[in-house]
Amino acid sequence: MTFVDHLKNTFNFLTNQTLKLLVIITGGFVLYLSQLRIPLDLQFLLGWGLVAVLFAFRLTNIANSHFGRVFLVLIASFISLRYFIWRTQDTLIYIDPLEFFLLSILFLAEVDVFLVHFVGMFTNIWPLNRKDQLVDAPDSDLPIVDIFIPTYTEPSEVVKITATACTQINYPKEKFRIHILDDGGTEQRCTHPTLGAVSRHRAEQLKAIADELQINYITRPKNEHAKAGNINHAMTSTDGELILILDCDHVPTNDILRRTVGWFLKDPKLYLVQTPHFFINPDPVEKTLGSFHSAPSEGEMFYRGNQPANDFWNAAFFCGSAGVLRRSYLEEVDGISGDTITEDAETSIKLHAKGYNSVYVARPMVCGLSAETFSDFIIQRSRWCQGMIQIGLLKNPMFNKGLKFYQKLCYSSSYLYWFFGFARFIFFVAPTLFLLTGIQLYHASLEQVMAYAIPHLFASFLMMSMLFGKFRWPLFSELYETVQSIFLLPATIGVIQNPRAPSFIVTPKGATLTKDFLSPLAPPFYIMMLIMLSSLPVSYYKWASNPALHDGIIICTGWLIINLCIAYVSLGIFWEKHQVRHFHRAWASGPISVVINQKQWTGQLTDFSLTGLGFHLPKDAEVKKGEILNALVKNSDGEDFMLPFHVVRASYNSDDLIIGGEFEEAEEHYSELVHLVYGDSQRWLDFWNRGTKPPSLLRVLIDFLRLGLKGAKQTTKGMAHYFLIKLLKPFKLLRYGSRRRSHEI
Repeated sequence: MTFVDHLKNTFNFLTNQTLKLLVIITGGFVLYLSQLRIPLDLQFLLGWGLVAVLFAFRLTNIANSHFGRVFLVLIASFISLRYFIWRTQDTLIYIDPLEFFLLSILFLAEVDVFLVHFVGMFTNIWPLNRKDQLVDAPDSDLPIVDIFIPTYTEPSEVVKITATACTQINYPKEKFRIHILDDGGTEQRCTHPTLGAVSRHRAEQLKAIADELQINYITRPKNEHAKAGNINHAMTSTDGELILILDCDHVPTNDILRRTVGWFLKDPKLYLVQTPHFFINPDPVEKTLGSFHSAPSEGEMFYRGNQPANDFWNAAFFCGSAGVLRRSYLEEVDGISGDTITEDAETSIKLHAKGYNSVYVARPMVCGLSAETFSDFIIQRSRWCQGMIQIGLLKNPMFNKGLKFYQKLCYSSSYLYWFFGFARFIFFVAPTLFLLTGIQLYHASLEQVMAYAIPHLFASFLMMSMLFGKFRWPLFSELYETVQSIFLLPATIGVIQNPRAPSFIVTPKGATLTKDFLSPLAPPFYIMMLIMLSSLPVSYYKWASNPALHDGIIICTGWLIINLCIAYVSLGIFWEKHQVRHFHRAWASGPISVVINQKQWTGQLTDFSLTGLGFHLPKDAEVKKGEILNALVKNSDGEDFMLPFHVVRASYNSDDLIIGGEFEEAEEHYSELVHLVYGDSQRWLDFWNRGTKPPSLLRVLIDFLRLGLKGAKQTTKGMAHYFLIKLLKPFKLLRYGSRRRSHEI
């Protein structure tokens, strides 16, 4: 090591020590100021004055600078700390055992939300936006990559798309091998008395796909340890230096290895390069609200916000798919872990604790499928919830000696978040409980709430908007968490009672829905809403009959009205929208050329799938339904795709001719279509950046109510139709029976 290197190391050490000392001093000073008691009127001015400062800074770009983020986090932390210290010292009043128990439950829910909020602000101080690290080495020096596609019971056509796309990855062909890991074709399942026939048929389909694509098919004798066991078994029969793991519905783009492998060449201690999960179809909430193209998706909060933030602290973790891992380090911890059902994060904790590094590349390079129904959505979220809470209970990061303190905080933030089912449910029922029973869960005057609680809520709201506004809009996240809460609460309680009880359940994918229908999960939510509605007239009666409770009635009625608004907007989510397409239309943009009557027209592509496409042409173009045309499309690499299609839909709006077409001989062009539809990561990146810049808070509120009312209206009509049919059914049967008897006579 040279003298210059020693000098650099000394400077870095001194800088790090100075930074740590500065953080400790600043944090201690903020904490000291937070606990100072001042008169209520001064607290009112202080709280709302700092909220005004945050609001003013929201109108600037200060949150985009590192110093600005730190400054805003300190202000928001100060406001929230003052609220929480006041809440702890002044409002937890013992009256009787039942009331104090319920009061404590509400406080515990607030503690969880406060910890998630506070730790989340710390971990998101400095998100890391990495530059591209493209592979820049001779082919002979590149590591061999094993591509694992674990599958269980998903449709074989879903697996085929992913496997086909893998064969088109832009990486030396002799340097990667593709393996279908079929856990649905094990000897245990194929010899099962009831599942055997279906399992054998599906296994034969996957073997035929593997033979057609000239890739490997791997299965095992028994289904042990779920997905983790499937991957670990495949590791015993493969030997690539790196392993790319893809869920069977996660179709890779052709540049996924070119944009990930280079990081391993740069850092010998790197164990993981994780990339985002991107979804081609709306989840049940987005489908009902119609927000898929206009508002950020739920997953964007994690993959565009949390993971880059974790990456700064060397705490970006494996997400089960779309990640490349170094085999040698994975073998040091005996492969993918299986003590919890979130085997991905559990494995990452072990490897980070050993001192190995991770990298997060914030470019979507897989395209997956969201759950189609609300029931499947809850199955998926329940697994995530139980698995992350398992990590907190069984593998608590705070007690892991190998992790750095900041890594412990990042992992703790991830598992603490999943208690939101408990917290949201408590917040949902608390005001109704007071109004119907008189049990007071929050001992505070209206003046105290206005001085402490409301500034804290506004500060949290503004802070989240400034830090995450590009990829998570306020109110939409509250909606997601509220509709899940009633169903995640039993899952949360169950895993706390027995942390080792949960088992891995695969989320159903690729389902089609032939008609709209009411979700079987709707009744509990609707019953809760009816109970909440019934408490409104009670609040009016109590207001008139008991003036001493006016402060509590105002607080709880306002709280209840907010809950009712979210509940009403949520109604549409339980009305499942039909989905008859086997292949979802993917968002697309860019020019498309079509020759009509020997004249070339240029239009704009809007979407396509493996079976068809949609685009706009100038209004004066003339197209007939059933006409067969050729479309010329380019991807971001400049490759040309000439695709024949026939017109199935042609309509005009005020500006354009809107065309919908189905591909001719799609099976013959299957590989080419997979390459066009799924192979271009720039398209998914463009979708991420689609007009979802942070809008004004008023605009978010208007959009939220507009989309929610639309969904609620659809639900109301659907339910009216449903119950009308139920009511008329006996009369139809009676009339049918009368006619039948007449005919027989």
